[in-house]
Amino acid sequence: YASVESFWQSLRFPPAERARIAAFDGARAKQESDAMPYGSHIVYGDAEVPVGSHGHWQLMKRACRAKFTQNAEARAALLATGTRPLEHKVRHDSRTIPGVIMADIWMAIRTTLRNREAANANASGDDA
Repeated sequence: YASVESFWQSLRFPPAERARIAAFDGARAKQESDAMPYGSHIVYGDAEVPVGSHGHWQLMKRACRAKFTQNAEARAALLATGTRPLEHKVRHDSRTIPGVIMADIWMAIRTTLRNREAANANASGDDA
């Protein structure tokens, strides 16, 4: 996926069409998805996932975890926020993933990354 947004927007489409959306940057993926409103469920793998459910949000968490694991610049930016609360403000809060849920996802990933870095530093003796 070109971005987390392209992944998220691709979920609106039938699995056979997702590769086309996956290649777009976030803005273009969002634009394309305007013509494909969410139904009550998405299909991901072999599962039907209710839109706006905990399971749907877990897909976003997986995508964000991949982003921050694979992209050093994004990871550094997230970790640079320290322990401050994060907010995801959008013009109209989403019924599929409210801003507060998105912020919680980022903060949980940040905590995991921070803990992993601390464990790696301790294991290599950097804490002396």
